[in-house]
Amino acid sequence: MEETTQRSFIIGDHWLYFKIYTGHKTSDIILAEVIKPMATALRNAGVISKWFFIRYADPKHHIRLRFYLPDPGKIGVVIQQLHPQLKAYIAEDLIWKVQTDTYDRELERYGANTIELAETLFFYDSEMITTFLAHLRVLRDEELRWLFALKATDHLLDCFQHNLEQKLELMKNLAFSFGQEFGMSKPLKVQLDKKYRNARKKVESFLQSAPEQETELSFIHTCLQQYCRASESVVGKILELHQQGDLAMDLNQFLNSLIHMLLNRLFKSKNRMNEMVCYNFLERYYKSTLARAKKS
Repeated sequence: MEETTQRSFIIGDHWLYFKIYTGHKTSDIILAEVIKPMATALRNAGVISKWFFIRYADPKHHIRLRFYLPDPGKIGVVIQQLHPQLKAYIAEDLIWKVQTDTYDRELERYGANTIELAETLFFYDSEMITTFLAHLRVLRDEELRWLFALKATDHLLDCFQHNLEQKLELMKNLAFSFGQEFGMSKPLKVQLDKKYRNARKKVESFLQSAPEQETELSFIHTCLQQYCRASESVVGKILELHQQGDLAMDLNQFLNSLIHMLLNRLFKSKNRMNEMVCYNFLERYYKSTLARAKKS
């Protein structure tokens, strides 16, 4: 399978790859107000079938944007759509560089036989996150970003049919490895303890809330449900490969990568630190929920 799975895509291949160099705050505006509507129009016109983005620094912060063209000959249509919109931001010095590059698939990380499935999940993820960012720009409530991070991560695990024990095990491992990365010292642990104590009621309420309870936030439930419905067949194929022993890595390892990319798309800065806090909070939440369930 490795031999027949294309690893690299240069300009003119099916995957078209742009790097858009911009600031942290501006990246949210570009994603929600330029890229999402443009990608929707291109999909509706049949020019692209999927797309996705990630945030990256090399060390300059930028958006890595990838479009899949069933017909690579339509590359000019994408450029014609993208050019005038980005040029307006360049004129305002909000974007300082746009370039194309070679897209090298991470076959070792996602598996040669599942990379296309992973890319489809990246597409659904990018659609969900950009829809959320558009709402966030209207609501202007930054607290919602990290609460949504927790709920979206939990929902992803639901889509992959993880029960509470499995969720706890996965988060425990992620929290531990990120804790090591940040050198989980006593002061940091005390800081996280305090942070979670202060946020616990809000976290529990948000993760347990039904959509009708928060009409202003019902769009969050809609975003998550749309993701789960859209990804159902792809998730089914991945779970089938896992059950057959044909997944190139452990399922949790695959999920770790999906969660990491979800949070990468959501947070505009301090991504690793925000990830660590999310994993820490979810571990605590699952642990206490499981303890209560066992008592009752």
